[in-house]
Formats: sequence, C-alpha cells, structure tokens
Amino acid sequence: MAVVVITGSQWGDEGKGKLAHYLGAGFDLTVRFQGGSNAGHTVKTGGETFKFNLLPSAILHRDHQCLMADGMVVNPARLIGEIRCLQDKGLWGDNLLIGSRAHLVMPYHILQDELHEKSLGDHSIGTTKQGIGPCYADKFARTGIQVGDLLNPKTLRQRLEDVVPHKNALLRNVYGYDGELSVDALYGQLMEQAEVIAPLVVSSVKTVRSLLDSGANVLCEGAQGALLDIDYGTYPFVTSSHTVTAGACLGTGIAPCEITRTIGVSKAYTTRVGNGAFPSEQAGLVCEHMRERGLEYGTTTGRPRRCGWLDLVLLKYALRLNGCTELALTKIDVLDGLETVKAVVAYQKNGERIETSEVSDAELAGYSPVYAEFPGWPGPSRAARSEAEFAPELTAFVDFVEQQVGVPVTILSVGPDHDETVERSHRS
Repeated sequence: MAVVVITGSQWGDEGKGKLAHYLGAGFDLTVRFQGGSNAGHTVKTGGETFKFNLLPSAILHRDHQCLMADGMVVNPARLIGEIRCLQDKGLWGDNLLIGSRAHLVMPYHILQDELHEKSLGDHSIGTTKQGIGPCYADKFARTGIQVGDLLNPKTLRQRLEDVVPHKNALLRNVYGYDGELSVDALYGQLMEQAEVIAPLVVSSVKTVRSLLDSGANVLCEGAQGALLDIDYGTYPFVTSSHTVTAGACLGTGIAPCEITRTIGVSKAYTTRVGNGAFPSEQAGLVCEHMRERGLEYGTTTGRPRRCGWLDLVLLKYALRLNGCTELALTKIDVLDGLETVKAVVAYQKNGERIETSEVSDAELAGYSPVYAEFPGWPGPSRAARSEAEFAPELTAFVDFVEQQVGVPVTILSVGPDHDETVERSHRS
C-alpha cells in the first residue's frame, strides 16, 4: 500500500495536473481532495490538451478509478460539462466517483462571490469568482447543500426552502441585488443535474478505506498551493480550503500516518494571480519572457499571471509545511534563452538579512529580495529525456535548488506534454 500526495508549493499553477496524470497510471485510485472549479489543471497528452477544473487529472487513465472527495466544493453544471466533453471525444471511461459529503456550489454562491468582489473595489481579493469562498463559508455555517442531498429530493427541497430566503435577503440588503432566487427553479435545475451525478455518488471514506485495506495504491491530488492555504498562506489573499498535505487527510478520511510520500510541486520561477505581496516579481522583458513562453494566463479566468524569479525562502517554507519528501520542478524550459537566471535566497529589511519567514502578506510586503545569480542556458530543454542531455548550467541550477531546499528534486518537467518529463536518477 502506498499513499502519495501531490501538493503545490507556491501560489498555485505549479503543474500539479500534469504530474497527477503522469503518475496516475501507477495508482489504483486518484483522489482530488479540496477546492473546486477555481482550479485549472492542464493535461497535454496524445497531441490534445485538456483543462480540468473539477475532474481529477488522472481521469484519462480509463482503467483507473478517480474520486472527487468530501473536501471539494462541486459546481454541478461545470462538472457535467467536463464529463460531456470527454464523452463527446470518446474518452469517458465511466471511472469517476463523487463523495457524498462534498458540497455543491450553487448559483447564489457565484453571484455572491461576484458582488462581494465588486463591493471591495481596489481592495478585492482577486478571486476567480467561481463561488468557492461563499460555498465553503456556508459549509462551516452549516447551511450548505451536499452532493448526497441529490439522492433525497425531499431533503434537498427542504434545504433550499431554508436557505434561499436568507440568500435573497443577503443579496438584496447587503449588495443591492434586485433579482430574486426561486426555490422552484433551483430545485428543478438540481433534479435535472442529479440524473447525471447521482449514480456516481459514494461514501468517500468507505471507498478509500476499502481500497487501502486491500493494499491498493492511492494518489491524492491537491489544488492551488501552500501559499494559498486558508490558515498558512499569505492571508487574506488566500483560497478558502486547506491546500497543504494535511488537507489530503481532512478531505478524504486518510489518516496522516498512512501517507508514504509527499511530492511538492514548484515552477522553476514563481507566478501569482490576483493581489498580494510578491517579493521577486519582475516587470519588463523578464516578466514578458516568462509569461509568453510559459503561457502564464489563468486556466479558469484567462487573467495574465504575475511572474518573478524562483523564491527559495517561500519554497522552503512550503516544503516544510507540507512535509514533502521530494520536489518536482516544472517549466524549466521556460527559462531557456535568458542570459541570467536568479533565485531568491534571503530577504532584506532595514539592513537585516532574513533567511526564513513565517508567511504573511503584510510581512512579505516589507521585504526586498536577495538573489543568487546563475548563467543562463541556451536550450531547447524540451528535447531532453535524461539529465545527461541538459546544459551544464541548467544542471547546476537544479543542483543548487536541491541543496537549498533540503529535499531531493526527483522529477523535472521540460514541457507541457506528458512525455516531456525527466526523472532524476537518485529518485528512491
């Protein structure tokens, strides 16, 4: 039995989807454990590109089961759209299960998200406006609607009758919304969606536990990244769920002691979407190089991502927080052709050198980065399938990152396609 967790080690968008697909064929079950359609996981294989917001990234391995577990929040319309897309392409393997305790993202959550962000003006968080925060808020306020409620129409109807009047009052009195949510319309829409979703609903705990008890191997796929964790990220510019390794336990029912391997994922540089401090952020030609070569535009929103050099202070924080046993370094090829490559090794504030940081947005905003500089490499790195094919300058950069973060760099992604991956020879 093996339980492997893939977690983001930056502000999301690190390439977790590619890695989950790359490794997924070796596991009996791949579990997406938190988040919702605010995630954008891209898989490129067989000449096609797939962008999943909700489906686990190993879904294309049709002989292997995938589970959307209880820690997720699920927009049923978006989920059905992703399923239909694979069905239309002849790629649907009927290998998806959905945890009954996952919560449903309702139309009023999306509306509330949009109106709240608009009300904040220049102080907005920069959410994807997918209703994720309001849905998680309702979950903890115990007013949410769960996936399992789709199996019991009477319960579902009662839940809607309880919550919709409160939502109408909130939208009207706080945000000035002049529309009116209808219980009948929402109920009818959910009953229609239940025809697709209900046959897939299972108990996450029973499903995972039965597989683990039989000696099966389970891969846990996280969304977003450690720096966006609701408790340990750069608050308040964070997501609304537990993106760290512990979230894999909370979202699935897997015990912490059962995790056998944790893979942190980081780009060879850093990106961030939305507002918040970003010590290594670049402008001008360096940012343009990273953004255009790395296609740094949000999978879900299309927004251009902010780009900067790899921040090893933040990366070390994330790897320790996640208990990572190894690191996958992605998008190395994006740095091809730069004359100089940099990495943050410390911060400076008022003449003091700072090499560790408890992450908070206010704290990071006051820091200036201290860089280590490296000669660039010409590339193209995308053609490499072994370390021996790398430019020596690239190898030196990867070795430096490994030495700085204190865990082995075991997997290197040199392009978006499944096959554009190099496994380091010292991987255990």
